[in-house]
Amino acid sequence: MLKKFIKYLNDRLFLIWLLLFSTFTIFISPELTSVYAPFATFILFYLIYFYHQKLFKYLIIFVILSLALYYPIGLRYGPLNSGIIAAFIETNITESFAFIKEIRLNQLTFPLLYLFFGIILLRLSKYYPIKTLPPKEQKQQRILNAVLFMLFIFCAIYTPTKYVFENSNNPDVEAEWTLKNSPINVISFYINIYSSINDYYTEKEALQLATKVIPPWHITSANPQYKNYVLIIGESARYDYLSTYGFSLATSPFMDNTKGYINTHYIASAPATYHSFLHSFYFKINDPKTNKQDFSYNIITLAKAAKIKTFWLSNQGSIGRYDTIASRLGMMSNMPYFTKKGAFNVSNEDDFKLVEKLDQLLKEKTFHNKTRLFVLHLMGSHSAFCDRVKENERKYQFINKSISCYVNSILKTDNLIKAVVDLLKKQNESYSLIYFSDHGLAHTNKEDPDKEKLTLEHDAEYKQSYLVPFLKLSSDDHQRTVVNTKRSAVNFLYGFSQWLNITTEELNKNYDFYSDKDDQQIKVFNFKKFVPYNDLKEDPIPTFKETKENKENKEK
Repeated sequence: MLKKFIKYLNDRLFLIWLLLFSTFTIFISPELTSVYAPFATFILFYLIYFYHQKLFKYLIIFVILSLALYYPIGLRYGPLNSGIIAAFIETNITESFAFIKEIRLNQLTFPLLYLFFGIILLRLSKYYPIKTLPPKEQKQQRILNAVLFMLFIFCAIYTPTKYVFENSNNPDVEAEWTLKNSPINVISFYINIYSSINDYYTEKEALQLATKVIPPWHITSANPQYKNYVLIIGESARYDYLSTYGFSLATSPFMDNTKGYINTHYIASAPATYHSFLHSFYFKINDPKTNKQDFSYNIITLAKAAKIKTFWLSNQGSIGRYDTIASRLGMMSNMPYFTKKGAFNVSNEDDFKLVEKLDQLLKEKTFHNKTRLFVLHLMGSHSAFCDRVKENERKYQFINKSISCYVNSILKTDNLIKAVVDLLKKQNESYSLIYFSDHGLAHTNKEDPDKEKLTLEHDAEYKQSYLVPFLKLSSDDHQRTVVNTKRSAVNFLYGFSQWLNITTEELNKNYDFYSDKDDQQIKVFNFKKFVPYNDLKEDPIPTFKETKENKENKEK
C-alpha cells in the first residue's frame, strides 16, 4: 500500500511541485491576491506546459527573475505604480547605489528560495514529458483542458468585472476594467508594469499641462489683508493626539499657547490623502465639454486669479497613483518644489527641508513686491511613524514603539509650525497661517492584551479618521479663540477664499466658513460613497496600564 502511494506521488511529483511553485509565486508578488489565486496560477502554468514545453521553460525563467528582483523593492514600496517608475527613470546612479546598499541580506532569503524552487521545477519538467495519449484519452484531455481554461478565465476576470459593476455609478471612483485588479498575481504584476509605465508618461504630461492652466475663476473682489500667507497641510494627525485637544502628553506646546483661531470639530472630507484633496481643494464644477470635473478650479488657481504669487513646497510624491491629485496643484503654482522624484515613499526626507526652502525663498525676497501664498505639504504623521522622527526627536514613550513614534511625529509637526511662524516674524511683514491635517487614522489590533501590536491605519468606519486639528493665526491676533463648530473640509474652499479675502461669481457669498454656525448633515467620503458623519463609530485612544515611563513623561 505504501509503495503504491509513493509511486502515485512520484508519478505526479512534477504537478505537485508546480502547485507549490505556483503558491510561492503568489506570495513573492506584491499585488493583492485571493485564496483561489494559487490554483488559477497552477492552471495557467500547467496549460502552457501541456501545449508548449519550451515556452513553459522560458516563461518560468522570466517569472522567477522578474519577481525575485522586484521582491526587495516591493518590501519597501509595495506594488509597482507610476511613482516608482518615476523614481526609477529619474534617479541617478549615485541614488541607485544608495538604494542597493540599503537592501539587507535577510530580504534576499525569499527570492533565493523562490529561485531554488524554480530550478527544481525546471529540472523535474525534463523527467515528466507530456505523453502521447490514445485517441479516447486525448478527447478527454482536451475537454479537461478546455474546462481548466474556462475556469482560469473566470478567476482572472471575476474580480475586475465585479469592481466595475460595484463602482460604475460612483463618480468619485475610477471604475476602469483592468486586469491590474485581477487576484492572479502573475497576470496583474505584468499588466501593472505596462500600466505603470503608461501612467507615468500620462501623469508627466498632465503635470506639464498643469503649468499652463489659466485660472478660470471669475473674481469679483480681491483684497488680501496680509503680505505672506502660509497653508500647512499636515498628514494623518488625529485631533485627540494633540494636547491642544486634551491629549495627556504635551504634544502641541505651540498650539497650546498661541493666539489665533482653533476649531475642535473640523471634519476631513475623506480618510485618506487622495480623496481628501479631491473633495477639499478642488471646486466641484464640471467641464461642459466633457461633463467631467474641471480640475482647474482649485485653491491654487483661485489665489493666482487674485494676483497672489503661489509657492508649493511638498515633502510628498510628485508622481504616483495617489500623489498626482496633490502634485497637480503644485505644478499649477508659480513655483513648485518637491523633495522627491517619484511617489511619496521612494525616499525618507525630513519635513524640515520645507522650512529650509521657505527660509531660502523668504531671504531671496522672491516676488517680494507681491502678496505671497506658501503651501507646505508635509509627511507629518504618515504611516511608518518611526521614519518620521529621528532618534533625538523621540521625546515621549506611549503604549508601544509604533504609537510612541506617532505621538512624537505630532510633536514634530507642532515644532515645525512654530519654526515657520518664527521665520515669518523675522520678515517684519504681516502674515497669516492655517494648519490642518488632511485626515486622521484609526486604531487597529486593539484586541492585543499587551497593546504591543496596537497601531494606527486608514479606516473609514470611525469618526477619528476624519476629526483633525485646525488652526488659523495671524500677525495681528490679540486673543486666542477656541470654537467647537462642526465644520466640514468639503467647504474648505470657502474658508480659503475668505482667508485671502477673495470673492468670486462661483462661490456662495452667504456661507461663512468661520462663523459659529455648524455645518448641517455633514457627510464624508468612505472610499466608496458619501455617508453621514454622525453614523460613524467611535475610536477612542485605548486605555492601558500606566508605565513608569509615562508617569515620568507627564511630570515633564
